[in-house]
Order: sequence, then structure tokens, then C-alpha cells
Amino acid sequence: MRLMICLLLWSASAAYAEVSVTFVSPEKFSDVRDRQFASKPDKNPHLAAIRRYTEERATRYLPAGQSLSIRFTDIDLAGDHIPQTNPNLTDVRIVTSLYPPRMSFEYEIKDADGAVLKSDRVDLKDLAFDSSQTGFASDPLRFEKRMLDKWMRKNLR
Repeated sequence: MRLMICLLLWSASAAYAEVSVTFVSPEKFSDVRDRQFASKPDKNPHLAAIRRYTEERATRYLPAGQSLSIRFTDIDLAGDHIPQTNPNLTDVRIVTSLYPPRMSFEYEIKDADGAVLKSDRVDLKDLAFDSSQTGFASDPLRFEKRMLDKWMRKNLR
């Protein structure tokens, strides 16, 4: 009975797509700052949110059994981080059309046998990021997430 349950669990997990997200030298990224004194990459909430979002969303677009490996080589969040500009002396991010979101990454899609189906180097930039309402206004990464979603819908199906 246990063997049958294990086989069922294994076959169910094998049917889903796998996604792996890596940040290459995140301390050199253009702008992923969350405050004036930059967080260490492993403690940066923006990187953690981008990883979670990419892993979750990409599985929706990949066929079962395929895997995606994505290596971010640069991220520049929408807007610009301005230290201590409000009366409470807390840091803020000013979002204007002067600073569009940008991301550079390499990706590789493999089939269940490990054969590479597709790979490329990508430079994303959304110059019209502020021309339409997107996601929740309280989500600080709504522009980056929309940009990633557009890319995934187009390239991962």
C-alpha cells in the first residue's frame, strides 16, 4: 500500500513543471534597493518576491514535465530610490516614467528527459509601464511582475 501511494505521489509531482530562479551577483544589480543602506541579497525582500512570483507564475505557463531555469543577471526596479525625503526620514521610491523597469536574464527550458528545448538571453524593458493600471497599487513590484507576466505568456507556452 505504501509503495502504491509513493508511486502515485511521485507520478503526480513528475507531471508538474519545475522552475528554478537564480540571481547572479545581485549585489551588482542596477537597482533592487529597499532602503538607503542596501539589504544583503539573501535578505532583500524585492529579490525574494521576484523569486516567489516567477516560480509560481511560470508553472502556469509551462507544460507538465518541462523545467525552466532562469538566471537573473540584472534588475532595475521602476522608479528611483530616494533616501530620506519625507518628514519621517524614511526612504521612498519615486516612480516616474523617467525610470522604467528593466530586467536581464538567461533562461533554459528542458523537457522531462533533460533535453534543452529553448534557451536565450533576454533584456526586458517596459517603457510604457505607467500608461495603464496594473495589479494592486500597494504592490511595490506590480510593474516588474506585469513585465515578467507578458514575457512568460509569450515565451513559455
